[in-house]
Amino acid sequence: MPQTQKVKKTRSKLKIVIFVLVIIVILGGVAFGVYKGIMAKQRFVFSDHLSDTAATINGETLTYKDLSFYVLYEELKVENEAKIYNPESTKDWWNTHINGEFISVSAKNTAMNMAIHDKIMYDLAKKNNMSLTEEDRVQLNYKETDFWEDLLDEQRERLPASKEFINETMEHIALGEKYQAKLAADKHTNAFEYAYDGYEYGQMLKNDYKVEIDDNYKKLEFGEITIHHDKVNYVNGVNLDNMKERLKK
Repeated sequence: MPQTQKVKKTRSKLKIVIFVLVIIVILGGVAFGVYKGIMAKQRFVFSDHLSDTAATINGETLTYKDLSFYVLYEELKVENEAKIYNPESTKDWWNTHINGEFISVSAKNTAMNMAIHDKIMYDLAKKNNMSLTEEDRVQLNYKETDFWEDLLDEQRERLPASKEFINETMEHIALGEKYQAKLAADKHTNAFEYAYDGYEYGQMLKNDYKVEIDDNYKKLEFGEITIHHDKVNYVNGVNLDNMKERLKK
């Protein structure tokens, strides 16, 4: 076969491959759009349910508003990780599947687990008449300052609760941490054992507490509450626009 015919045949095959790839991406986009439309109808909007019960701990209520700090904290932490993973398409990290769980789901579970833990520790601190010293409050002020300075601009614009309320939550956390340290010292163990993912705390939670989480909580889409991703990602940051650009090369 002449060389020119081989070149033409190769180009023809390449065009077919490109055409097929573009069609696949388009169909994937349509399917994704339909899926997002369905999910939008089912989506549970955090800001619309602040006064609703997110969880109960031995019958005591934890509202969605009470979760405001934890949503901000987790979305900030994961978004910063996402900027390292793929700065051009941070949504990729949120959609990554690790250890049998999507990063977005892991962040959602962590936020709830931390909120439950801190509520329990705070209530125990109050029950034992503990309070923050002036030195404790100085350290708390540093933490509050760091938190607000680190917060993303769009998070400031989409605060689920007032700054005062979120600072109050951080104050409760500080008091809970003080009780956690005392509890660990009394038990002659490390304070990490009584952290939200610690073994000793897990045993305490299992034996002494009944926790019920609102079914609607699982509908929340972490990574889209106090932050938002405009770029639609299908697979590893590849969408229709940049697919076309890659095919031109």
